[in-house]
Amino acid sequence: MKSQYQFKIGVIVVIFLFTILYTFPSTPYWEKMFGALTIDEQSAVPENRLQFKDSEDGKAGIVEFAVDKASAIFGEKSNVRPDDILNSVADTARRRLVDAGEDARVVNPDYTKGTVSLRVNGKKGEEVRALLGKVHLFASMPLAVASVFPRSRITLGLDLKGGIDLVYQIDINSVAKEDNPADAVTRSVEIIRNRIDMYGIAEPSIKAQEGHRIRIQLPGVKDPENVKKLIQSTAMLKFHLVKDQNMTATQLEPIDSTSELVLFEAGNRDAQGRWYKLKREAEVTGRDLKYAQVSFDEMGAPIVHLSFNPDGAAKFAQVTGQHIGEQLAIVLDNKVHSAPTIQSRITGGLAQITGHFTLEEAQNLAIVLRAGALPASLILLESRVVGPTLGEESIKAGARAGFVGVLAVVIFMISYYKFCGFLADLAVMFNTLIVFSFLVAFGGTLTLPGIAGLILSVGMAVDTNIIIYERIRDELRTGKTVRAAIDAGFDRVLACIIDSHVTAILTVAVLYTFGSGPIRGFATTLGIGLLANLFTAVVCVKLALDLIFSRSKATTLSV
Repeated sequence: MKSQYQFKIGVIVVIFLFTILYTFPSTPYWEKMFGALTIDEQSAVPENRLQFKDSEDGKAGIVEFAVDKASAIFGEKSNVRPDDILNSVADTARRRLVDAGEDARVVNPDYTKGTVSLRVNGKKGEEVRALLGKVHLFASMPLAVASVFPRSRITLGLDLKGGIDLVYQIDINSVAKEDNPADAVTRSVEIIRNRIDMYGIAEPSIKAQEGHRIRIQLPGVKDPENVKKLIQSTAMLKFHLVKDQNMTATQLEPIDSTSELVLFEAGNRDAQGRWYKLKREAEVTGRDLKYAQVSFDEMGAPIVHLSFNPDGAAKFAQVTGQHIGEQLAIVLDNKVHSAPTIQSRITGGLAQITGHFTLEEAQNLAIVLRAGALPASLILLESRVVGPTLGEESIKAGARAGFVGVLAVVIFMISYYKFCGFLADLAVMFNTLIVFSFLVAFGGTLTLPGIAGLILSVGMAVDTNIIIYERIRDELRTGKTVRAAIDAGFDRVLACIIDSHVTAILTVAVLYTFGSGPIRGFATTLGIGLLANLFTAVVCVKLALDLIFSRSKATTLSV
């Protein structure tokens, strides 16, 4: 085998392995082989530590997830917390079971023991074990094999997956004097990204735009209003000493504007609303917060546990030690959530927020507190909801159209160009794999316009092979040998192919540079497809024919 063939074969093999590595994790076979949980989650919460049992009332099956705190992902330099891993695993399991039509709920998280339980109503413990196997949470293949593959997957746009598209603008009047709007936008983007990541929304798109705006695209969201509250919450946490309290604000007047203020605690079905006169200067603020997590009190009601950093712990110990018998109000976003009486000096930097939360409200509050406070208020300018049904229908329609189109092309190429048509079909499939793998590798998003660009690039790939084969047929008619006809056919159409592709790529570059959104998606897939086509048609097909006929004395070519 000539050295030039060896080099080309090496390049093709490398590119083929690249496409397999980056496209396989996006296929349905990935989860069946390596599980819906990430490699880190399966290492931290191994399947062999799951415990299944029946509930005490006999009406449900319970599965208990236990974290392995000795796992390598919890190393000294790691920022990964066992509590976060537990929450993520339990939520993934719950969502999988709910999608499968089961009534599954997370109950009794015990972060001190490193466990969290999932209750599935109407099932027995062993039935829950079987259900978890059906939803493919854990890998059926060794995780060492999965670690070879990149952890990126194809990102579907809102028009395919459904979700919400939000545009916010920073309220300039709420920006602190020492800040500028541009910095406030940048910090807001990072804080919102942290909140969304903690909430568990996959593949979010959060970008700053001109005019101090932030665009947020969240595919797959089923509860838009809840997500909006999560995003817009400023999460300004403060602890104030209580001067006085009453049912109405007028009963607390007059107010000393330099040292005191009035804040309102909303009422509920168990208690009437109340106004507070507070010391204006906060004793401890959210800047001193280290961590926040959801737990439950003695009655099973959700609460939020707070942990302060060393400076915050010292402040908290000092204020509770000096004001025993007084009330300390916990103020979040200028509303009192609770105002417990200080019973003793509290050391260790621990506190808790109660307030008749639902579990979801407590989880969202813990998320915004962990992610930090927004530097400014957000004004919602645009909210667009894309129904998941539209996404499902688009995918199904696109899949049907793509299948029929590809099948028609395959049949035509094989029936008309025979063996060479078969090679062209393989080249087109390779071309498609390259497009998908590059989208995954570089974080691209697949949208309906992107699929249109992909289909157009496939059409041009087929057209390129047709031009080559027709030229080879012409050369064979002149009486040339098979080998000479192949070489002449590729040589004489090469300039035409390059010219057509270069002009198309220039058009794509203009579309990508001056376009936005869907236009860029179309330009991206078309541009990658055109470059891939030059490689598969001119290099791969030519190499295949060279290898087959380099030493062959065949007098005919199946074309």
